[in-house]
Amino acid sequence: MGSKRILWIGLIIGVLVLIVTVCVSCGALVSSLSEYAGQIPDEFVEEPDDLPEPLPGVDYQKLPTPALKFDVPAFAEGELPIGAVVQIIVDGVASGFSEQWSGSGTIISPDGLILTNAHVAVGNRFYQVDRLTIALTIAEDQPPVRAYIAEVVQADANLDIAVLRIVKDMNGRRIDTSDLGLPYVEIGNSDDLRLGDNITIMGYPGIGGQTITLTSGKVSGFTSEAGYGNRAFIKTSATIAGGNSGGLATDDANRLVGIPTQVGAGDLDGDVVDCRPLADTNRDGYIDDDDTCVPTGGFINALRPVNLAIPLINAAFAGEEQYIVAEDSPASAIPFDGEVVYEDDFSSDQSGWPVESDTNEAFYYQNGRYFIEVNKTNHLRPITGGEYLQDMVISIDTRVEASSGNGDYGVLCRYADGDNFYMFEITQDAFYAIYMMVNSEWVPLIDYTYSPLLENQKDAAFEVGCVGNNLSFAVNDVLLGTVVDSTIKAGDYGIFVGTFDSPGNTISFDNLKVQLP
Repeated sequence: MGSKRILWIGLIIGVLVLIVTVCVSCGALVSSLSEYAGQIPDEFVEEPDDLPEPLPGVDYQKLPTPALKFDVPAFAEGELPIGAVVQIIVDGVASGFSEQWSGSGTIISPDGLILTNAHVAVGNRFYQVDRLTIALTIAEDQPPVRAYIAEVVQADANLDIAVLRIVKDMNGRRIDTSDLGLPYVEIGNSDDLRLGDNITIMGYPGIGGQTITLTSGKVSGFTSEAGYGNRAFIKTSATIAGGNSGGLATDDANRLVGIPTQVGAGDLDGDVVDCRPLADTNRDGYIDDDDTCVPTGGFINALRPVNLAIPLINAAFAGEEQYIVAEDSPASAIPFDGEVVYEDDFSSDQSGWPVESDTNEAFYYQNGRYFIEVNKTNHLRPITGGEYLQDMVISIDTRVEASSGNGDYGVLCRYADGDNFYMFEITQDAFYAIYMMVNSEWVPLIDYTYSPLLENQKDAAFEVGCVGNNLSFAVNDVLLGTVVDSTIKAGDYGIFVGTFDSPGNTISFDNLKVQLP
């Protein structure tokens, strides 16, 4: 019995020692983990049962958090404002937030307002912007560092200028930008520039490596443009490469005086050196050299004067958010006061318009309207009236009967043949455009431009003027755009319906009127 009691006492003491050892180890483990608590992924952290109920109406995901600071080089007066130059990277959701394209920008306030080109930040109909990543310049000999996510607060597609605001960190959390303290550049007066003045360009071109690039030159001239005066563009001998779009152009005092643009040589009718077919604009199912060449950069030497951007900058500083994509001008500028050449309300199915049907398309009269159906992808169906005119003004009512989501429809003028005509169109995803087909090649006169006026638009009244060299386009009594072109001198009037990557676009037409101006 004595030996057994001693054995039991020994076992009990051993167990107690083991328990104490395990508890000490657990404490050490907990202590160790506590040092890395902020690095443990949320999905591995158990929530306690006694959390308080969230306050009603509070979205904790949108509450600002302190912004992470980056070691961005500051600059003193007289020094190059390298730290104010950023790279803007456009990511796409469909590609897993991979880079779609990039451009440059300039920080103009310590809390993260950035000036750039509209075509860099806003995208277009075929290439939507899903996320704008701002990469900061931390050293002149290192690639920029992705630091923040921004959003567009002001944009003017006609000027090709946009103002962005930093709003989130790279994890998508909203941040308090009031203490960002970013280096920013002082805005100068572009009207003070004279021929021969020095210009310095900084940005992130798509050629020549991944670090910030500087080129310099002289003010070599100015280009006028209707609505923007005699200094719509600053011509410069400084070399600017694609990717520098939206970057920083400074004077001798290192003040921002211009924004590099995608326009070639300050010539509004000139070619952009670097352009690529990026969308199936001719609807043949392929993206190739037969499609419209979309500018992506290239060697350019035109700057938008910063003075033209002042209204956008002031609006951004005031906290206003808006996109200027079209002037809400009345359509009365289109001269609807001439002789009526043709008129049809389609109440009679004997008024002369074709009636046909197959698996790909159909056109027919129904319920006092004329219908065009397109049931094939990347397909355009034009139908013309049988006249030959030089100048004409066309009005017609349209209705979306079945939507393909992004199909287009509209009016044709000066339809010389299937390879030469002007086309005025709107799309079911709220874009408008004026294109011309010249010798089987598509040429944008006003490329696809978003307008909130066209959102969820089922009924649209078109008004189109082809008078001399002036081409005017209005929808629902609002003038969307006017361009000057003299390529096609005369031809027929007509209507059309088209599709891109989705079939099933059906549009009905009513109250067609063709007049002389």
